[in-house]
Amino acid sequence: MIKLKQSRALVVLRTTLALVVMAQAILFLYYSSATSAHVVPAPIRLVLGWGEVAGAFLFLVPRTLVIGGSLLIGIFAFALVIHVAHGQFEGALVIYIAAVMTVLSHHHAAEPPPERLKS
Repeated sequence: MIKLKQSRALVVLRTTLALVVMAQAILFLYYSSATSAHVVPAPIRLVLGWGEVAGAFLFLVPRTLVIGGSLLIGIFAFALVIHVAHGQFEGALVIYIAAVMTVLSHHHAAEPPPERLKS
């Protein structure tokens, strides 16, 4: 029963995180292109925004969860470095990284061990 509740909680965490990241990334892409308030150059903004959208979508699909999670961690870490370089600390990115790592660690723990190749 506890495992089932944990499994449901992880699905809710994964889904919520992916949808929030997608929504924020789309807003970032749309409003950043409409205004010149961002210091980040357009090519970097496009890579970050579309990388988050792609990573979040892959993170939603169970078969591509690990690829999407890895992509999201890389994108969030890159964005965090950019924020720190501009003298800002974006705590939400740290929470996003921790949430992705939590989902990935439970996903790996739930996977059966790979079968050994018979010689």
